[in-house]
Amino acid sequence: MSSRSEVIGRLNGEMQVLIADAVLRNERIARTLGLNVVDLQAFGVLARAGRPLTAGELSQRTELPSSTTTRVIDRLEKQGLVSRISDPADRRRVVVRVDEEKLALISSPAEGSPYAEVSAHMDRVYAGFTLDELEVVARYFAAMNAPTAADTSAED
Repeated sequence: MSSRSEVIGRLNGEMQVLIADAVLRNERIARTLGLNVVDLQAFGVLARAGRPLTAGELSQRTELPSSTTTRVIDRLEKQGLVSRISDPADRRRVVVRVDEEKLALISSPAEGSPYAEVSAHMDRVYAGFTLDELEVVARYFAAMNAPTAADTSAED
């Protein structure tokens, strides 16, 4: 039986591999979509926000300078992935809204989608775990993502 420190060491090593692979995969997916990886990451931040964001909010969540954020939004808008709209709560403000149809197409697990290969791999991995084991994995990832969620929700 492994010790706690040995298991934690294995987890840390596997997490480093997972992160490195995710970065490379995101770069490939971004190229497939005609984006750069920063644009794809910003699009993901907008999609996960659950509501339209101002450019300032996006800048804060991505930790990009406002001038860079403006160019990112321009490129995403040119691709039809987002649109600038008047804030319904304050028509003087402009917010950036994700095109939900494009988001659904991009994030779909269907064959031909940029994430199809990832989804299929995850399904194969999940098949090897019991429901109880999946619950533990889900709890682990929720705990690991908690600081990130708090960091990216500072303006909420």
